[in-house]
Amino acid sequence: MNTSFDTFISPLLSLIDNKLLLFIVVFIITVASLYYIKHKAKSGFSISDRFWIFWTGHKRKEGSDLIDDIIEIEKFNYHYNTNAVSKREKVQFENWVRKYELDFKLLSKLKGYFSIDILKVKKVKTRWSLAAFLLIFVPFFLLWGSLMVALKPAGLIKMKETSWFWLNKNEAAEYNYFGGKNEGWVIKPAQCNQRETLPEALPGVDAICRSFTDQKFLAAIAVLIKQQRWFFGVISGFMLLVTVGLFKATITMMMTWDARKMICRKIKHYRATRVKQQTGQ
Repeated sequence: MNTSFDTFISPLLSLIDNKLLLFIVVFIITVASLYYIKHKAKSGFSISDRFWIFWTGHKRKEGSDLIDDIIEIEKFNYHYNTNAVSKREKVQFENWVRKYELDFKLLSKLKGYFSIDILKVKKVKTRWSLAAFLLIFVPFFLLWGSLMVALKPAGLIKMKETSWFWLNKNEAAEYNYFGGKNEGWVIKPAQCNQRETLPEALPGVDAICRSFTDQKFLAAIAVLIKQQRWFFGVISGFMLLVTVGLFKATITMMMTWDARKMICRKIKHYRATRVKQQTGQ
């Protein structure tokens, strides 16, 4: 059988077969992990210091305590997701939280929306939160499609006579982005011997039936399925990270409203309690 077929990843098959791809993926994951730690700690001083301790077994001695202050600030930033640049800001934040009995766990989730230098939560406009929420549906839409291909034990192909459809040695089924095979036509090898059971007016039905008995074609489909599921599995993972990132960004924006209300309520309560204590009531 000489019927040719197209796939979504034909231009990328040579890249998938490349032996260097595994190395590249591991390298990207390692760099991304180090970048996350560095970004969370705001700098790489503490990472460098821990690296030195790990390989030498002792702590570096400096002519001043500056490196110790930096490491202390980084540790503080890492745990509270803040961006303090001095011990003064660190102490100022701790005293502020203690004074008004603020929910430090809520403040630690605000990331860049909290200014530690002026101890203030940035005001986020409603339209930005709504825009971020709506953007979630774009990668989610792509995630749905790529995940369906990654999980399906069939190749997604297109012949000259047909539209896109699933194919493996057991059946051919109509491709539907949002639906399953029950919403379209399905052809099994046994049906090819009983023409009356085949879907009427289906283009390419003869080519599909021939594919079930063409061993070279089935071997090519088996290879395609493996490559297709691997490739779209990686795409699905990436889309999942993007979707989760946008979701977390939206939640963080929404948390700013709760944080501003919490701070306002705590400060009012503190001042009211202090007035009562001063007046003896």
